[in-house]
Amino acid sequence: MRARAALLAAILALGAASAAFAADPLYTAYNIWFESPLKVYSTNYQRGNILPAGSEVKDVSRSAKKLEFTDVKLNLRFTFEFVKDHHPGLTGEQWIDRFLTAKDFSALSQGLSAAEIKSIKAGKVQAGMSKKAVLLAAGYPPEVATASTELDIWKYWRHRFGSYLVRFSDGKVESSEQ
Repeated sequence: MRARAALLAAILALGAASAAFAADPLYTAYNIWFESPLKVYSTNYQRGNILPAGSEVKDVSRSAKKLEFTDVKLNLRFTFEFVKDHHPGLTGEQWIDRFLTAKDFSALSQGLSAAEIKSIKAGKVQAGMSKKAVLLAAGYPPEVATASTELDIWKYWRHRFGSYLVRFSDGKVESSEQ
């Protein structure tokens, strides 16, 4: 009986979240790289084109393992699939919740320097950037190699076989191999 109640509560919560997504304008929460919008990798491989942080989206569809939306400006439909092995410790819903926000780019980048904003728009991680700016520029590092963004070394992937490290000191990028 408890299992059924928990399942019902989860279904209702997902439905409420979907309803909220449908009602309010939504934007991408960070830069998302893609070679094909039909299948964007959960590790956010940094190659191809960039869908910029703060891009308005519509027609959002989400499930436990997939997120789909249409970019308003490009009028392209994007499909993201959750790969649990790349994100240990996260559920598909937690992973998906990171992608979209009610904040446009101006709100997302509030409090950042002009140099950080320039780097974010270019998709670059530069020395001196805050962790907030790096998250906007490169997204979340896959948890398989970076267990927490509280750590001072984050590992990102350029593609399936190449990665790079970002090292922080006192909350700012000390060095980036990007």
